[in-house]
Amino acid sequence: MGRESHRSRDRFPSFVRAARDAASAYTRIGGVPVPPWWPLLTAIVFAGACSSDASSPTGPDPDPPPGGAYDHTLAPGASAHDILSAESYDSLVVQVQYVEGFRPTDQGLQSLRDFLTARVHKPKGISIELEAIQVQAQATYSADDIRALEDQHRDVFTEGSTLALYVLFVDGEYAEAANVLGIAYRNTSMAIFQEKIEANTGGLTQPSQSMVEGVVLSHEVGHVLGLVDNGSPMQTEHRDEPNGHHCDDETCLMYYAVRTTDFLANLTGDGPELDADCLDDLQANGGR
Repeated sequence: MGRESHRSRDRFPSFVRAARDAASAYTRIGGVPVPPWWPLLTAIVFAGACSSDASSPTGPDPDPPPGGAYDHTLAPGASAHDILSAESYDSLVVQVQYVEGFRPTDQGLQSLRDFLTARVHKPKGISIELEAIQVQAQATYSADDIRALEDQHRDVFTEGSTLALYVLFVDGEYAEAANVLGIAYRNTSMAIFQEKIEANTGGLTQPSQSMVEGVVLSHEVGHVLGLVDNGSPMQTEHRDEPNGHHCDDETCLMYYAVRTTDFLANLTGDGPELDADCLDDLQANGGR
C-alpha cells in the first residue's frame, strides 16, 4: 500500500506540487482558510443581490395590481387631476361592460360622453368601448362583489398617454341601500344598477331610462373627478357633511339623492347639472 502511494506521487509530481502551492496560497479570515479567489466571488454575488428589485425582499411583486404601472385600485377621487387635465394623459377611453340582458341605452352613453367632454381636458379624444359579459345573476351586489367582477372582466387599462375609466352595468340592486342606482367604488371605476333603473323608468309618469342613465352616470363620474371635497379641493365650502362627499345644493347634480330612486320624481327637462361651486372645484383641479 505504501509502495503504491509512493509510485503515485512519483507518477504525478506536478499535480502534487500544484496542490501544495495552492494550499500555501490560502489566506485566513477569522482563523478559517480562505482561497485567494473567495473575495472576488463574494463581491460578484453581493453585486448581483443589490441589483434585484428593492421594493420587495424577495424581488418583484409576484401579483402586481391590474393595469400594470397605473394603480386602478385606489379610492374614488385619487385620479381626479389625471382625469380632468391633459398634463399627463391627453386622451380617455371608457370601457363599459354590462351583464348580458342589461345593456345601457345609446342615449345614456352619449350623455356620459357629453358630460366628460364638457368637464375634462382630453385634446386627443374620448372613446367608449361597449361589451356584454356573462355572469351568474344576482339579486344583490355588495361593493366587494362589484370589485371582484371588475377584477375578473376588465381588460382596458391606462396605457401611455391614454387614461382608462371603467363602468359596469349590473342586474340586481345595491346590497347596502336598495334605493341606490349607482356607486363610484375606485379611482377609475363605477357601477350602475341597471335592473333597478329599468324597473323605475319608462312608465307613464316616470322619467325615461336613458335620462336616468345619463344623470346617474354623470353623478358617479363626478365622484371619480373628486367631488365633493374628495380629490378636487373645495374652492368654497359646499359639502353636505351628513351625506358624505355630496353637494349641499339640492338642485346640483352632486346632491346626495340624485343617485337614488327617491329623486326620480324630481327629474324634469334634461336633469340636474353641476352648480357653480362644483364647477369651480373641477376647474381649479385642471378641468373645464
